[in-house]
Amino acid sequence: MKKRKIKLNGTQFTLGKKYKDSLLGNEGIATAGVAYLTGCDQIMLKWNDTTGRPVEIWVDVTGIEKVKVKKIKGGPGPCIPQRTQ
Repeated sequence: MKKRKIKLNGTQFTLGKKYKDSLLGNEGIATAGVAYLTGCDQIMLKWNDTTGRPVEIWVDVTGIEKVKVKKIKGGPGPCIPQRTQ
């Protein structure tokens, strides 16, 4: 997924990165941003709830904090399993 940077209310956000709503404590991926004429710009955060259903909410950009994501070492090995018939 290509990460796209947007600037709202003087603050730069990167769509596709993880942010936290400081008011409610929800963490999610920024999937959209909107700038209103009134100046109350918002970012949409998306995550899965405890049942696995997707949740999306609009959050004011003044209440957003960036979340540091730990990089995981490793991953799939060089050998990909082959199916046999």
